[in-house]
Amino acid sequence: MSPETRSRVKAQSVAAEDGQHRRGESSSESDTDPDSSEFGDDGSESDNDKPSMIKSPTKLTYLIGHLSETTQSTVRDTFKEPPKIALEKCRRIDDTYAFQMTELVTRSVRIHAPENGTSKLSYQIVKQTLYDNDLRRPLKMNQAGYAEELGEPFNHISRYRLDVLADGLHCHLITPDLEYDNEPDLFRAQEAREILSSVYGVDPDDYRPDICDHSSPGKKKIIKRHDLEQTIFRMLLDNHHFFRYFRSLSRPQDPIKDHFYKLTQRIDRVLGDLDAANPSAGLESPCDVPWAAFHILGCVRRMRHEIYTRDSPLSTREALSAARSLVHVLDSVVCRNRDQDSSRAPRVDRNLYLRLIGDRDQDFVIGVLILIPEAASQFLHNLESILDRIETYGAPAGYVERFRATMGRLRASSTGSGLKRPVQGQMGRRKTRRTG
Repeated sequence: MSPETRSRVKAQSVAAEDGQHRRGESSSESDTDPDSSEFGDDGSESDNDKPSMIKSPTKLTYLIGHLSETTQSTVRDTFKEPPKIALEKCRRIDDTYAFQMTELVTRSVRIHAPENGTSKLSYQIVKQTLYDNDLRRPLKMNQAGYAEELGEPFNHISRYRLDVLADGLHCHLITPDLEYDNEPDLFRAQEAREILSSVYGVDPDDYRPDICDHSSPGKKKIIKRHDLEQTIFRMLLDNHHFFRYFRSLSRPQDPIKDHFYKLTQRIDRVLGDLDAANPSAGLESPCDVPWAAFHILGCVRRMRHEIYTRDSPLSTREALSAARSLVHVLDSVVCRNRDQDSSRAPRVDRNLYLRLIGDRDQDFVIGVLILIPEAASQFLHNLESILDRIETYGAPAGYVERFRATMGRLRASSTGSGLKRPVQGQMGRRKTRRTG
């Protein structure tokens, strides 16, 4: 190993050690500290005025004037942005001390417009955005490394909209309106609430409103003295790796991993954007009725796949979650029997109810509910109210007849069902609020 290489390795090792030590020194006596940062002001311009000396993140000063210019530059860069290394294990093997560590490396995936070259695509994006495919079946990978079924990735995401995708990916969306990257992520706060509430077995909306309804992690230190729950809540907001680790330990039946609950959250997000009636779509699809219908139909198809293409039947809890979600979707659409704007577009492009039910003789939602009759029968009262409104608003005769036939089958299922009959209004017990 050359002297220059050896010096560079030593510098990086020192930086890693100092970076770890510095992270362990985080103070939290005061709850707010707007001027604090992970590494403080080390490596500032004052160091540049002394080319023979440099201060490490742990405030140790090193003489580096005897090193080559290249090595000095490497040391300065390393101290300025120390690698994030977590030591895991250590042992002695004969005449060697061995340390095992993990380095967290930030990478960027850029998806360009078609005219700007090829794109790199994460498989997670494919899984979130493909509505029409049975994801149990193989997808055909093309030469660019992503599924042909996706089409052109940039245009596909543009149609989907990045804000909706960010929620599905558990990813913080940064927009030009945000002054700092650490602005509160309200959807992350909702999901952190779901994670912690499941530990205590309570509904997310009932868990610690004092810390969950007024979260502003960018202005507070992480550790909250005498309050472990709030400390963990802030950690979930602050650290993406910790959030994903904690989420991975959650049970499939917990809200954070409940597929039907998450799809319902997505629909509520879409409907919230539709109701906001923002005429400016920017470079992405406008939040109009066709766009909302695309997501709603896609989520209902995804729910059907989740029910129909499983290797084993749904558990009672899963079936109830699916039925609750489907009835909620149906009710939300029926509630929107109104024109969303005053444009000259056809009414079917302005009225969500008309597009999905009123002018569409298909089995919207009821064709999926009939797959889980015992669970769906627990929401007969809600469905009766919805059917009354549909008959008042008007719908194709075939749809109304199939709805009535479905109700008859659900009543028959409720007679022999082993499920406990819920009280009126239970459909709204697990609320899905729009947080973005």
